[in-house]
Amino acid sequence: MIIVFKPQATPAEIEDVKQHIIDLGYDPRVISGVERTVIGAVGDELSHRSLEILKSMPSVEDVLPIQKRYKLATRAFHPADTVVKIGQACLGGGHFQVIAGPCAIESFEQLRTSVRDLAAAGVRIIRGMAYKPRTSPYDFQGVGDEALEWLAAVRREFNVAVVTEVLGTNHLDKVAAVADMLQIGARNCQNYHLLEVTARAGRPVLLKRGMATSVEEWLSAAEYLMVNGCPNVVLCERGIRTFEKATRNTLDVGAVAVAKAETHLPVVIDPSHAAGVRHLVLPLARAGIAAGADGVVVEAHPDPVNALSDAAQQLESGTFARFMADLRPWVELAGRRL
Repeated sequence: MIIVFKPQATPAEIEDVKQHIIDLGYDPRVISGVERTVIGAVGDELSHRSLEILKSMPSVEDVLPIQKRYKLATRAFHPADTVVKIGQACLGGGHFQVIAGPCAIESFEQLRTSVRDLAAAGVRIIRGMAYKPRTSPYDFQGVGDEALEWLAAVRREFNVAVVTEVLGTNHLDKVAAVADMLQIGARNCQNYHLLEVTARAGRPVLLKRGMATSVEEWLSAAEYLMVNGCPNVVLCERGIRTFEKATRNTLDVGAVAVAKAETHLPVVIDPSHAAGVRHLVLPLARAGIAAGADGVVVEAHPDPVNALSDAAQQLESGTFARFMADLRPWVELAGRRL
């Protein structure tokens, strides 16, 4: 439920209503807007007493039910776009970001060269996986803990923010000590225990949509993060698994438009994993921007042909400025700032 206050409601009256919500068995989440304040009451509306009684309080204008399973993520609770700060960069609310870097960190030299090239091209947020989940146990799994040290080094040297993936709770603290944003990958989109624990790490989270996850399930996963104390969630559409084999995954552009309408959270796309081949990355990025995306996540490597993972879809970091230049007119046409 959402409790909407009258414009003249005082802080004391708002606090009084908040206490009533707690007494009724709900968790109140206050949003103070320019014109008025609302409270989102989080809880099971079937097992707790109705909040309709709050309509009788003089400071309350209305009590509105939220039928959706995701309550904190919905625009009914927070109509304005959320802006997530990642290091010194802002994402959402008109701020567009290109998040780029190698699929997997292979060596310090490979990472540093990538970051040097990308920072020179104007990229402010670097993605690089220290731990790399692979379908086959025989494929390259990433360097691991040592790569976190390398991420910290390039973060300092080039003054960029870094994003890397959390695979499990056992290394969450180590990752959170280095990363400006934590990534929950497609395979863990519905790993609810990991979502709950990651939410408490105090970092923004990039939540990738699962390869067979519906939009409602994706947004419900975001709700797990938000209800456990992580308001700064960025949704990432990375393509879903369908019958189509022309691309690695099917980029669900419609899901981007739906997510932008349904939620206040920033939405980005990963055209690299959707395309599977580098020549399709730019067209898919443009499609995502046209659908309303707030950013793109792109894989870039100094020597893509010899990359140890996802070689076919990675762009060359040394020529990344060209990709940025090709993307900029589309970003500006969509009314966003790159």
